[in-house]
Amino acid sequence: MQIALSQIRAVHPSIAVRWLRNWWLKEFLNLLPERAAEWLSDQGKARLLLIPNEGKVILSLRSSSDVLISSDSIDRNAVSQSAIDQFLRAHQVDPKDTDVGLALPTDRIFSRQLRLPSEVIGAIDTIIKQDLTKKTPFKQHDIYSDYVALPDSGKILVHQWIVQRQYVEEALLELKIDLEKLSFVTSDAAKTNEPAPFINLSRKANAPNLWLRKLTLALSCSAVLLAIVAGGLKYWTQQREMDSLGAEIAVKNKKAQQVRLLIDQLQSKKSALLQLRLQRREMPGLSDLWEEVTRILPTHTWLTELRLSETANKREAQVTLSGFSGAAPSLVGIVDDSSLFFDAALTSPIAFDPGEGRERFSLQARVRMPEPKVAAR
Repeated sequence: MQIALSQIRAVHPSIAVRWLRNWWLKEFLNLLPERAAEWLSDQGKARLLLIPNEGKVILSLRSSSDVLISSDSIDRNAVSQSAIDQFLRAHQVDPKDTDVGLALPTDRIFSRQLRLPSEVIGAIDTIIKQDLTKKTPFKQHDIYSDYVALPDSGKILVHQWIVQRQYVEEALLELKIDLEKLSFVTSDAAKTNEPAPFINLSRKANAPNLWLRKLTLALSCSAVLLAIVAGGLKYWTQQREMDSLGAEIAVKNKKAQQVRLLIDQLQSKKSALLQLRLQRREMPGLSDLWEEVTRILPTHTWLTELRLSETANKREAQVTLSGFSGAAPSLVGIVDDSSLFFDAALTSPIAFDPGEGRERFSLQARVRMPEPKVAAR
């Protein structure tokens, strides 16, 4: 397992102590020469990566800081433990101080991701094992697995890699290498935007020396004391700022409530105005009435006056029609049958006009108004 402590120290408070310990240790080792620092931290082991490739095996030797020392290609049938030891000694590297790794094709290594809450950092090993058992068909005794946990927007993003033991054993059998000699398994190609697969098979090789643990503990204790002092000062400063902010928030809260009340009132008026506009927009106009009257009146009838007027009821309007007709009494029924008018009635007696040779009439009708609609907010 690898956890970027320097990156996720803000994810959960329990990581702070471990981060301080690593920071003190790093600063201490930076004071020493590189070789001495590598020896003290037990990180001075070189890495030899075996990469099978089309009948050959590439031997890639890298330092503990991942600097390429040498690379060579030998025939796959010629690979053996003695050949590997000979290659290392030729570059003045002790085989006992070298971690040997195997690069498998990407399709042999199963990768998956888990996003966990930061609160589970202390039980992340158990959670990942349980999730692997429940959500994948793999069995613990049939696989090798490892993972790296990284921070991601306040949570923990876990990249886990799984390889079946039979793939590793088959590759080692072909290379004539014992499983005990293998320290890790990786991939021959990796995605640039994700951590490279790395399955550690040798946990003990990465364990720090006992004296270094004691030194780390001492440094951690001093760091804790400094952290307590710094934390106390920071808490006191923050408490003062919070008290000041609390008073300001109380004042702003009252103003915000007043603004909220004004906004609600404006919203209510806006809704009423919008509803009125919608009603006005859907109300038939004078041109609509004229077109309807022209359509329904018979050819022996013509108008001298068409007047549209509002009534006390905002939901009603009234139209007045005056003119001459060859059959004035029938106009009441004609107007009532219209889809736009109703409740038609004569407003004056029908009188025959000798000059026009037709009957003079005057009638009123109410205009059908549209049903009210709720304005969309």
